[in-house]
Amino acid sequence: MSKVTYIVPENLSRLWAAEDEMMVWATKVMASEEHLQDHLELIEAYMDCVETVRRMRPSGDRHVALVGLFLRTFDAASYCLRSAMSGNYTGSAMYARDILETQFLLSYLLDERGRPEAWLLSDPKKSPEEYKPVVIRKYLDNRDGFTERKREQNYKALSVLGTHPSPGGLELKRDGTKSIRSGPFKQRDTFIQCIQEAARVILPLSGMLRGYCVAEIKDGRKFSTRLALILQRTKEKYLRG
Repeated sequence: MSKVTYIVPENLSRLWAAEDEMMVWATKVMASEEHLQDHLELIEAYMDCVETVRRMRPSGDRHVALVGLFLRTFDAASYCLRSAMSGNYTGSAMYARDILETQFLLSYLLDERGRPEAWLLSDPKKSPEEYKPVVIRKYLDNRDGFTERKREQNYKALSVLGTHPSPGGLELKRDGTKSIRSGPFKQRDTFIQCIQEAARVILPLSGMLRGYCVAEIKDGRKFSTRLALILQRTKEKYLRG
């Protein structure tokens, strides 16, 4: 029997090669901006801590639900960064929106004992009202005394830019001349904004993960120390005032 060899279409090969080449440019931009390096370190430390928790293999429905959601943000964070550094800014916004929505859900589930288990065992076909994104956002705003509905504003902004086809989303396809582009392209300001947004949605998750490690995972305080230090540095350096 003869061996069948399949060759990826040349157009796709060229497209993916161009994305890989964009990484070189993106890395140079990173090297020129201290705040981008700090943001990248925060995201990497968060992802590393999530993976460490996974390797600890905590058991039970509570941990399956929480660790599973943290792992979802691990994947989304990786693709969010990779998309931005590959010149796919729309893709980066899509994954940032996914991280944001998962962040809200985790904040809700961690707020009361028994919620992660109830969420895990709920019937997705019935779409329980309490787990709808809008309901969770309103709950969190009421809990925190927020009246400006910034959670909703951030959610809708990322939806417009990345998740939903919209005129506003075309802004992420414009190059320096404001022309609409296909495939990867260099746009420094947009790239920087994508990295900043990735760090912004990961920041609250880092605090949640650190708290979860300290309270519920064996040796969690020890192995999440690096994340805690970077989290503290980020808050002191970028959030004061």
